[in-house]
Amino acid sequence: MAAHIKKRALAQFANSSTQEQVLEDKHKKLRLSRKSKKDESNDESALTTQDTHEELNQLFKSSGDAVNVSELFNLFQRQSRHSMDANHCHQIYKKVIHKLSKSRDSIVKMSYITAIKELITNFNLIEDVFGINSLIEDLLSLLKNESSHIVMAEILNTLHKLDNKFEINYQHKLNIVTTAKNLLQNSCNHIVKNECLLLLADFAPINQKNSHLSPDMNHIQMECIAIIKLLRDFSHYHDSRVRSTALSSILRLHERGVKLDISLYSEFCESLNDDYECARITAIRLLLVISQHYGDCLVFVNDGSEQIRLADDAFAKVCSMMSDPSMNVRAESALLLGQFTHISVNFLEQTLDKKLMSNLRKKKSAHERHRETYETGEWSSGQKWADDAPHEELCPDTVNLMNIGACGAFIHGLEDEFYEVRMATLESLMKLAQLFPTFALQALDFLVDMFNDEIEDIRLKAIQCLTQISRGNIVLREDQIDIILPVLKDFSIDIREALHAMLSNCKLSSKSTLKTCINNLLENLKRYPQDMNSIWKCFKKLGTNHPYLTLPLVPDLLGIHPFLDLPETSLEDTGYIAILIVVFNAAKECTTMTDLFEEHICKHYFYLRDTYPTLVPQLSLLSGDSDHQLDQLDVNEGHSRSHSFLLRIFERVRNVMSSESTSNQIQSAVLNHSIRDLQHLGEVEPSLLAASNFLCAYLQCQMSLRRILSNTNWINTFLLSALQTSSFRSSIQQLLSTTFSMVNRFYGLHPIQLVCIQETRLKVIALQLIAIIHGSNVSALALCEAFISEVHYLEKLLTDHNLTADSLTSKMIKEINLLDEPKPGTVARVLKPLFLSTSNSSISDLDIMLNEKTFNDLVRLCMTTATIHEPSGKSDTPLKFTAGLILGLPFDAIIENISDIKYVRIKIHYPDQQIQVVLPKLNDFRLIESKQNPNLSNYRLYTTVYLSHGVWVESCPVDISLVLDFRDTTSTTLTATQTWISSSTKGNAIKSTKSEDSFVIDICKPIRVYLSPKAPKKLVI
Repeated sequence: MAAHIKKRALAQFANSSTQEQVLEDKHKKLRLSRKSKKDESNDESALTTQDTHEELNQLFKSSGDAVNVSELFNLFQRQSRHSMDANHCHQIYKKVIHKLSKSRDSIVKMSYITAIKELITNFNLIEDVFGINSLIEDLLSLLKNESSHIVMAEILNTLHKLDNKFEINYQHKLNIVTTAKNLLQNSCNHIVKNECLLLLADFAPINQKNSHLSPDMNHIQMECIAIIKLLRDFSHYHDSRVRSTALSSILRLHERGVKLDISLYSEFCESLNDDYECARITAIRLLLVISQHYGDCLVFVNDGSEQIRLADDAFAKVCSMMSDPSMNVRAESALLLGQFTHISVNFLEQTLDKKLMSNLRKKKSAHERHRETYETGEWSSGQKWADDAPHEELCPDTVNLMNIGACGAFIHGLEDEFYEVRMATLESLMKLAQLFPTFALQALDFLVDMFNDEIEDIRLKAIQCLTQISRGNIVLREDQIDIILPVLKDFSIDIREALHAMLSNCKLSSKSTLKTCINNLLENLKRYPQDMNSIWKCFKKLGTNHPYLTLPLVPDLLGIHPFLDLPETSLEDTGYIAILIVVFNAAKECTTMTDLFEEHICKHYFYLRDTYPTLVPQLSLLSGDSDHQLDQLDVNEGHSRSHSFLLRIFERVRNVMSSESTSNQIQSAVLNHSIRDLQHLGEVEPSLLAASNFLCAYLQCQMSLRRILSNTNWINTFLLSALQTSSFRSSIQQLLSTTFSMVNRFYGLHPIQLVCIQETRLKVIALQLIAIIHGSNVSALALCEAFISEVHYLEKLLTDHNLTADSLTSKMIKEINLLDEPKPGTVARVLKPLFLSTSNSSISDLDIMLNEKTFNDLVRLCMTTATIHEPSGKSDTPLKFTAGLILGLPFDAIIENISDIKYVRIKIHYPDQQIQVVLPKLNDFRLIESKQNPNLSNYRLYTTVYLSHGVWVESCPVDISLVLDFRDTTSTTLTATQTWISSSTKGNAIKSTKSEDSFVIDICKPIRVYLSPKAPKKLVI
C-alpha cells in the first residue's frame, strides 16, 4: 500500500513539473509603465512618444483584427492632440490602410474607418503629412470598392468630418457630390442615403471665391438646382428617416445661402401631414423660411379659387400644427409662430378665438347666390315674402380662408398639458404683441390668466411677458388687477419681484384700482420684509405714472383729517416710507398736491430726500431757493468739476514727484494728502469711485516702498527688531495683495497702467528675494523662478504695446538678461547694488502712471463692488439659537461689474478668529443688468447663510462680507508669484503666515450681526 502511494506521488510530481515547464515556455510578457509627473498632476493618461511607438508595433503585429482595432481606438483617445509628430501620424495611417485592405469583416472594417476618422479629428498634423487631397482620394477609392452599408456610411461620415475641419477644393467637392448621387440611386440602405443627402447639402457648390479653378457660375447654378430637385424627390421617399433627412438637407442649403424657390411651398405643405415627427418639424421650419422670402405672393386656398398672401397661409398652416398629437411638434410650432412678423392682423387675432371669425369666411355675392338657386331647380314656396328655397348649406372646409383647426392656436398652446408648449407659446405671444398693439390688448386677458398656472416658471414667464408688453402703455382694468394682485402672496421671491416690475410699467384705470394695488403692496411688505427695495421702486413708478389718480387718495394715504390733528407716523415704519415715496413722486407731476401736505410731511420730505435721493425727487415748491438753484445746475457741469478736481490731484502729485529739489518729507506729505483727497472724492462722487480707489491704491504702494527702503537695515533682517521684522513682513505681503487686487478687480486698464503695476510688483519681489538671500537660510529657488517669470511677463507687455520701463526696472531687466544661469544667489547679488544706488525718491517713478494720456482711461475704469442689503447690520438684537446647531440667515446683495461669478464667495468671520469661506450656488445668482462691456454684468445674490457656533457667554459679533477667491484657479495674470506664495512654508522669516490672503479680494465692507448661542437644555425624564 505504501509503495502504491509513493508511485502515485511520483507520477503527480512529474506531471506538475511538466506543466510548469510548459508554462515557462509559454509565459506572457507584460510591459509596465508608470505615469509621468505631469500626468499625475493633471490625472491624464497621455503616453510618451516612445511608449506609443512600442504599443503601436505590438498592436499591428497582433493577428486578431477586432482586438487590434479596439486597442488602437483606445490609444487615440488616450493621446493628446499634439503629442505625436508628423511622421508618426503618417506611419499610423499607412498601417491602418494596409490592415483595412486585408480585412474581410464589415464590423472590423468599419472600426478601421472610425480609427482613421479619430486620427483626422484629433491630430492637426495630418494635413501637413500627406495632404487632404490624397486622403480624399483614398477614401473615395475605398468607397467604390465597398459593398457593406455600414462601412460605406462610415466613409461618408468621415468625408463629412473632413469638410468641417479642412478646406476642400472645388474639384474634389464635385467628385464627392457625384459619388453621393450615384450611391443615392444604387443603395437601398437608409443610413447610406442619409449620409449622402447630408453630403449633398454641405458639398453643393455655392460660393467659390477661394476656388483655384474659377468654375463657370452657370454650371454652379445648374448643379445647385439639380441637387435641390434631387432632395425634393427624396422628400417623398417611402422611408420616413430618409424623408426627414432630405428636408433637413434643404434647410441646410438655405442656411448656406441658397434661396429656395416658391414652387417648393406646396411640397413643404404636404410634408406637414407626414407620419414622422422629425419630418413635420423640419417642414414647419421650411414654411417659415419660404414665408420670409415670398410673404406677399398670392397662393390658392384649399385648391379653390380664393387667393391669400403666402405669409398668411403659412401662418395658418403652422397654427393648425398646434393640435398635432406630438408634443415636440406643438412646442416647435408655438415657438416659430413668434417669427411670423409680416402676417395680417385678421389672421393674428383669429389665434385668440376658437370660433372662426366672419371676416375669414369666403363671402358670395347676391348674383352668385341667385345663380346657385336657379341651378338647383327649386323655387320659393310663396308662403313667405323673399323666401329663397333651398337655403345655402355652408361647408366650413370649403369656404374658410383659414382652417378651423388653426383657430385659437395661442389658446390651445396656453392650455396645453405640457410645460414646454406653454412656455414656447408665451414667448411667441410676447414677440407678436410687441409688434401689433391691437393684438396686445386682446392678449392681455389670456396672459393674466396664466398667472394662476401650477408651475412656477410658467407664472414667472407670464409676468415677464406682460412686463415687456406693458411698456407700450397697457392699461389694466379692475377685474384684471383682482387676478394679478393675489400673486403677491407667492412664496417665490423671483415671482414677487417680477410682479413689482410689471406693476411699475403698467398703468391703472381708476383710483380704486390704484388704492387696491397700494394696499396689497403694503401687505406684501409686511409679509415679506426682504422685498422692501423692490416694493419701494414699484411705489416710485406708481406715483410717477399716476399723479392725478394719487391726488384724491392723498388724505387717506397720509392720514390727513380736515378737523383733527392726528399723530405723526414714525419714519422707522417701512410702509409709511413707501406711501411717502408714492406721494412725493406724484407731487412732482401734480404740483397742487403739495398744498395738502402738513408741516411734518415737509420735514419728512427733506429727510427722505437726503437719505434716498434715487427714490424721492426734487420738489421745487418744498425746497428752499438755494436748494432749488443747486438742483438746477447742469449734471455735466458737476461731473466736470469732479473730473477737474481729480486732474488737479493728478498734476499735483506729478509736479511734486518730478521736482528734484523737493525733499522726501515734502513728497511723502503730498502723497499722504493726495491719498486722503482721493478717498473723500470716491465717497462724494460715485462715478469716480473706481478711478479714485485705483489711484489711491497705487500711491499707497509707492508709499510702502519708500517706507521699506527708508530703513537702511532692510537687507540684513537679523539686525532688525521684532517689531521692524513684522512690519517689513506685513508690508511685503500687503504690496503683493494690493497689486493682485488692482489687476483682478479693476477692468478697462490701459497698457501703461498694467506696466506700472507690474513694475511695482517686480520691485517688491526683488526686495523680498534680496532680503531672503542676505537675511536667512531659507531656500529661495521658487521665489527666484517666480521673479524670472514676472520679468518675462513684463518684457512681453513692453514689447506688445511698444512701451518703455522706468530706469530701475530697465536696469534690472538688462542685468537679468545678461545672466547665463539665473540662480537665486546670482540674481540677488546683481539686484543688490541697483537698489542700494537708488534713492527713495526715484524708487517710485510716477511719470509713467501720471501721464495725461492715461487720465481718460483712468476715469472710465470699472471696479467690482458689492452692496449687502440683508442683513442690514443696523440691529443690535442678537440672534438666539442652540449652540452647535445651525442658524439660517437670509442674505441679499448686489454685485456690480463682475466678469465671472464663480469667484464670488461669502466670507464669515467669527469672534474666535475662525474664518469660513462659503461658495454660493449658481442658481442663487440672478442677472440684473448687462453693462456696455460684454464681459461685465451686474448680479443679485439671494441665498441663505448658515451660521453655527459654540456656547458664548455674551452676544458674539460675526462679520459677513463678499470676496473674490482666486485660490483655486491659475488663470490670473500673476500666477507664478501667487503660486509661490501659497506653497511657501510658514517658517519663512520674511513671509507672512497668512500668505493665501493675497488670493482673496474684499469687494465690500463687512456687515456685523450678533449671535447668542445658548447651551442646550438638559431634559430630565
